[in-house]
Amino acid sequence: MYLSTLTRPAPGGRRGGPVAANVLALGAVSLVTDVSAEMVTAILPLYLVVGLQFSPAAYGAIDGIYTGATVLLRLIGGYAADLAGRRKHVAVLGYGMSAAAKLGLLAAAGSGVGIGLAITADRAGKGLRTAPRDALITLCTPPEHLGRAFGVHRAMDAAGAFAGPLVASPSWPRPPARTTRSS
Repeated sequence: MYLSTLTRPAPGGRRGGPVAANVLALGAVSLVTDVSAEMVTAILPLYLVVGLQFSPAAYGAIDGIYTGATVLLRLIGGYAADLAGRRKHVAVLGYGMSAAAKLGLLAAAGSGVGIGLAITADRAGKGLRTAPRDALITLCTPPEHLGRAFGVHRAMDAAGAFAGPLVASPSWPRPPARTTRSS
């Protein structure tokens, strides 16, 4: 939350219910994005270490690089959004980078470098979108309802983070194998 925006009047006030439609839309996008991100996060270590025979140290290096990309681009995303005055555009760019990175994972297949680049792009997108998204929530919510707005958004985001590993889980019941009869 940006304290400098608390004194600005919220455009449109409380139309459409207790939480602005923009907050619900941003929450829905965060939910879907977190499902896909957490699906990858849940299985990636196992795939890299067992499937591609990475050492735990190599996986740690990849994890450190993409975590660093997130932190660095949070600063850049907030600065770019304020400089351009286009918070929505910067947030959309961040969400788009994350979506494109998921496609990059498919293209990377068994390449450790390709997977590392795709994961770094995904986390860079997350870093880029975080500050402008929070600014958008702040700007469309009256100051007396900021806690509720951020609570709704975080709850939707956390629901996506919870659902992602469940969707990716290999323990889902599978239909019985089809057998063919020989004549």
